[in-house]
Amino acid sequence: MRIATLLCMLLAFAAAAEKRSFVINSATVKWEAMNPPGVPKGLTQKLLHDNKQNQLQSSIVRFPKGYREPRHYHKTCGHSMYILKGRIQSPDGDLTQGTFTYAATNERHGPFVALEETEFLFYTDGPFDFYVEDKR
Repeated sequence: MRIATLLCMLLAFAAAAEKRSFVINSATVKWEAMNPPGVPKGLTQKLLHDNKQNQLQSSIVRFPKGYREPRHYHKTCGHSMYILKGRIQSPDGDLTQGTFTYAATNERHGPFVALEETEFLFYTDGPFDFYVEDKR
């Protein structure tokens, strides 16, 4: 599936929950620091859609080279990741351009290490929370 098609589908799902449509050019969205509670420092994101009513979000997230996200889980959301560029090492094998992964609510996943600067489309299907399973 093409990146643009996947992005349009995810944004359509999020917009449907909000009951209004929109189009956004991600190149015009600025990178911002992303510091949710529990998440290691160093992430940036382009927030594409933030449905405050349903607490769903779509964004492009950037892991800098060498970034390590510990093994963790989420109690209130699952999330989708679609790798746009770069390489992330995971316990299940490397995530590279074109890889799609879904992490279900309460399912442990990670650790993840960015072997290169990596950008991915990130969609949460509920309020984002983050619980660290390992302390490294």
